[in-house]
Amino acid sequence: MLLPELKRLLQVLQWETKKKFSSTKQGLLTMSERGRGLDFKEVRNYHYGDDMRYIDWNVTSRTGELYTKEYYEERDASIIIFYDTSISLSGSKRTTAFQISLFLSLFHIKMGNRVLLVPFSDHQLSPSKWIRTESEILLAFSKLAKQTLSEGTNYSNAYQFAFKLYPKYAVSYWISDFNDFSSYIKTNKLPKIWESVGIWVQDEIDTLKFPFWLRLFQKISEENPNIRSNETMYNDDLKAAKSFFGVQFVQIDPNTKLSNQILPLFRIKRNG
Repeated sequence: MLLPELKRLLQVLQWETKKKFSSTKQGLLTMSERGRGLDFKEVRNYHYGDDMRYIDWNVTSRTGELYTKEYYEERDASIIIFYDTSISLSGSKRTTAFQISLFLSLFHIKMGNRVLLVPFSDHQLSPSKWIRTESEILLAFSKLAKQTLSEGTNYSNAYQFAFKLYPKYAVSYWISDFNDFSSYIKTNKLPKIWESVGIWVQDEIDTLKFPFWLRLFQKISEENPNIRSNETMYNDDLKAAKSFFGVQFVQIDPNTKLSNQILPLFRIKRNG
């Protein structure tokens, strides 16, 4: 399901991240740590020095070996991935957005973090839950690959949907072509509770300037046709995205090697 070049990058980043990101205050990503948190993680073999209070006596009695319960530490990173499924992200753009979303999900799962996947368009969002295993990620994306595209993009609904599920600090990725994002920013003043990363999947047609007469026969935006201007909303949307995400913003060309374009995401450093 994941492209070979991204599989190789995944292996490299796993190794590099374990070496470099030893502190939760360094870098874009955080590492999981064992401890007593709110959410149950797994039952594992007891190791010398583990807290005796968390021994799972039911499993221990069945197996004859000591087992202990492990919980998600509150410092484990919570990752929210907003994945645009609107019709403007069709063709190679859709393939690219799908691959990046899958790559980021797998990376964070392998780092011990939990992922909330939020596919969004203009449709009502389906109930969602935190994903903690690779098999759950692959199942979720298998279902996503079969979904039909929707007409428009509703950033506000996606944000509110995720905020109700998790109104605490998290790292959030927005993977989209940011169609009409400038209008969204103007009408929505959002508190920046999450650390937001913008991943703009580009379309060559966005940067082209069409003569007025051609616009009478062809809509420039797949979502918002406008024949009264010979300019697209590309520049306004790009400016709005750069302003909102700051340095944590990359533009992805579907026709160029993805692994090289994703790397800058892992070189961004957090403040504090």
